[in-house]
Amino acid sequence: MRAGLRPYFFIAALAALVYIPFLGQVHLFDWDEVNFAESAREMLITGEYFQVQVNFMPFWEKPPLFIWMQAASMSVFGVNEFAARFPNALCGILTLLILFYYGKKFFTERVGWLWVLAYAGSLTPQLYFKTGIIDPWFNLFIFLGVVQAAIASLHDRKLRKRHFFYSGIFIGLALLTKGPVAVIVFALCIAVVLVFRSFRFYFDWLDVLLFSLSTLLVSSLWYGVEWYRHGIWFFEEFIRYQKELASQSVASHGQPWYYHPLVLLFGVFPASIIALRAFTEKMTWTDEERNIRVWMTVLFWVVLILFSMVKTKIIHYSSLCYLPLTFLAALAMENTLNVRIQYRRSNAVTVGVIGVIFGLAFLFLPLLGQQQEWMDSLIAVTQDPFAAANLALDVSWPWYTLVPGVVWLAGLLYSVNRLWHKKLKTGYPALFLSAALGMQLFLLLVIPRVERYTQGAAIEFLEQFRNEDVYVETLGYKSYAQYFYTDMQPVGDTASLHRYERETAERYAGSPSRDIPGMQFKDWLVHGEIDKPAYFISKIQMEEVFSGIETLEVIGRKGGFVFYKRINGPGSSAPHE
Repeated sequence: MRAGLRPYFFIAALAALVYIPFLGQVHLFDWDEVNFAESAREMLITGEYFQVQVNFMPFWEKPPLFIWMQAASMSVFGVNEFAARFPNALCGILTLLILFYYGKKFFTERVGWLWVLAYAGSLTPQLYFKTGIIDPWFNLFIFLGVVQAAIASLHDRKLRKRHFFYSGIFIGLALLTKGPVAVIVFALCIAVVLVFRSFRFYFDWLDVLLFSLSTLLVSSLWYGVEWYRHGIWFFEEFIRYQKELASQSVASHGQPWYYHPLVLLFGVFPASIIALRAFTEKMTWTDEERNIRVWMTVLFWVVLILFSMVKTKIIHYSSLCYLPLTFLAALAMENTLNVRIQYRRSNAVTVGVIGVIFGLAFLFLPLLGQQQEWMDSLIAVTQDPFAAANLALDVSWPWYTLVPGVVWLAGLLYSVNRLWHKKLKTGYPALFLSAALGMQLFLLLVIPRVERYTQGAAIEFLEQFRNEDVYVETLGYKSYAQYFYTDMQPVGDTASLHRYERETAERYAGSPSRDIPGMQFKDWLVHGEIDKPAYFISKIQMEEVFSGIETLEVIGRKGGFVFYKRINGPGSSAPHE
């Protein structure tokens, strides 16, 4: 093996060990994970790969590239949690390889290693590659588009055009992954960099044309085909939904303006603490180093400010900041290792304080589960009846669930001691490696038990219908789990459903809701002439509402969920009842 390739093989192997094992041990979480996995499952059932669907109805919120990846994974590994998350595990491996490559290219091999270490050893960045959400691939494509634009800004006319063309390819892929916000982020980065350069343009009209051409060619693989097949209505709905996300709080995700700064400060720990000095001190020396630092800093602030302004705030909206933030952490570590800047012991103190808070939280959750008196006290003060009922579930918390917290705190104490004594060559790796190990153990031993409190009872109910020819729906709350975990098939008696939709259309006349087809489908299951048995899940606080419906009968309760079956219709008993 060539010596130059050895680091890449080592990083790929290490990333595979971190991101691939135990991908399927926890059920998919509502909404996003189940949403995308369900769309991929329906692609395999219907053979319709260009129009994304949920419950076999058009779903215009997302383009299909990531869902194509999931469908391909499911065709190999089956329809399950592992297959839904496997594409992001591959993205994690590829991301770490790319970070090492660019760190080495722009700076030194050690910067490449430090960047990999900072990304793989921080909390939410490593978590995201073990999920089934869109953002890891979306972030990677935008990052690559921005980096290619940064490289273009340093080269002469011929090489510059090549890199702008590559940049357009990556932005086109981002468009296919999550939509037009990719172009907005990229354009804002270009605009801010131009401000830094006092509007001295480093590109010409031909560069813009090449970028636009490559972006259009790649994105047309879906947008163009969809336009040709179904016309403009799909895009009108798609764009309308994107405007809703920006202008109003969608799906109860309104948060204060400082939400994303806090998410990044604590979620990207410990890299976020180490990166703080890189925002204010000189840490680059050559033109190439200064250039990439400007672009990474601009990318960070553009994403943070943009999504702090957007009304809908969800934790992964700022996840694109992970890449430039961990870069700045690597830069800070490199400069303290080179003694270009002096290491401050206050950094070790801050890392220690925040790290101890996390470690105590990792210990508290298992201890809370083990101490019934504590749990009873928590249930007594919980005002939400749904949460209280879920907390009352019997979940086992054996002694070894304390191991993640112990490992985290032991590694933290050792690394903080090294950093306090300015033994940075051992302190930095120990900090990130112990954080990575503690987090992996937490995901393995603790999160599955937490999931049993939040949605375990509902999914247990759903999974009993996997091989049954029935309908299952939620009442009073939104979920996609009922489709994925029952292996829901298309509606059998479509004539009856469409007749019911026509009869009830006046009820929704003028309603702005995007969920009218879904609402009518649920109404049909409850009141219409259905062709097979129907079952429902609701939350405990809504029991008085739905128990008063004559066509519904309560068949069970568990945790915060209440289960119903449709009576006066086909079938009268639940499977295995």
